[in-house]
Amino acid sequence: MPMTSAEGTYLVNHHDRPLRFGEVNLINPPRRERRGLPEREGIGCQTVCTGLCGTDWELMQMGSRGELGPKFPPGQQRLINGHEGVVWVPEQQRYAIVLIRGGDSWDPSRFEADESYFEYGCDGADGLMSRHGYYHPDMLLAIPAEHLPPGEPLTRRLGGRLIFADPMACMLFQRERIEDLLIGHNWRVYAARGLEREAAMDWAVRDGFGRVVIYGLGGAGILGAIAIRDAYPRARIVTVGRSEPGGIKDSFLARHFDDIAYVQTRASARQTAEAIEEALGGLPKVFVGASGNAIEAEIAFDCGLLDNNGIYASFSLGPRVSYDTMPFGFRNQLIFGAINFRREHMEAAIELLCRLPVDELVGERLLEDLASDPIAFYHEVYRAPDRPLKTMVVWERNMIENDRAGA
Repeated sequence: MPMTSAEGTYLVNHHDRPLRFGEVNLINPPRRERRGLPEREGIGCQTVCTGLCGTDWELMQMGSRGELGPKFPPGQQRLINGHEGVVWVPEQQRYAIVLIRGGDSWDPSRFEADESYFEYGCDGADGLMSRHGYYHPDMLLAIPAEHLPPGEPLTRRLGGRLIFADPMACMLFQRERIEDLLIGHNWRVYAARGLEREAAMDWAVRDGFGRVVIYGLGGAGILGAIAIRDAYPRARIVTVGRSEPGGIKDSFLARHFDDIAYVQTRASARQTAEAIEEALGGLPKVFVGASGNAIEAEIAFDCGLLDNNGIYASFSLGPRVSYDTMPFGFRNQLIFGAINFRREHMEAAIELLCRLPVDELVGERLLEDLASDPIAFYHEVYRAPDRPLKTMVVWERNMIENDRAGA
């Protein structure tokens, strides 16, 4: 029998209680993964474990302001949130990662004016924060058998890694876009030195990733550093954060990537810029802003940290970017922002994460804590001073190993 309801969290427009936990109706409308493919109803899945993302917090704030209407699935007045996690597909007897973004568009990451998209748990489609849900059968991505053999249970270690699939896919897309832009933006700089076009394009990318700043050492910053290091092992990367050196996040990078440097922010933007330049051994060609604070643009532009012909990649939501048009124009700099990914990025993220010990950054909380007071739970997860980088909730304890060994 089709499932008609499930226990989970859901978002509504309400000043005091925008996030709720309880029995919520399930819907299963036909959807397309992308234009040109047939519409298909979803397959019923069980949620095994979920990660909590800053987007969940922001959606809750939107609900308290009465702004969630455009995010609800058509015909509904609520959204089951959650877009990071692992599900079990009973019909296929396997674990899967849900490809979050799809729609009636050729490329949902760059949908055109006459196209549409949806995002499970974020925009127009219910997500993973419920015991059961329906997901497009072609958007249930496999976990490589070499990391999870058929018939073997998911371990907490592997589950803790795979809840990063969505943000890691975002950062792989980000890296791809920077590559594209470096080619188009700078290949003529190297052609002017006498290189043929193909060689000039190659140099534009390699030189561009030669010195990189990642400003903001949250989940996006850490994964961005790893994504760039994975493709460009010779890149000099400096990460920047507010915490004292030796904290959880920079220590993680130091343990596993000892050539990724860390700079703590200084008393002024100018001092921070100088410390970054010293650690980097020069000016960066790529500056990734991921802090959510407008000071990152001040450091890149007003303090002159971004090199000539450099790219400012904005991965922050909220702050305004400003710059002095005179030096900006003559230094031939470029600003871009894009927070998306395609299927191939998610598949690559899954494979990469299976090999990365990012589960060390994950703390687990009980489902009972979430159910008893979801709003208080979110305040603790996103505002507690001792919070882990990522929080995981296990929904099906019998489908995940009770320890972190053996992943």
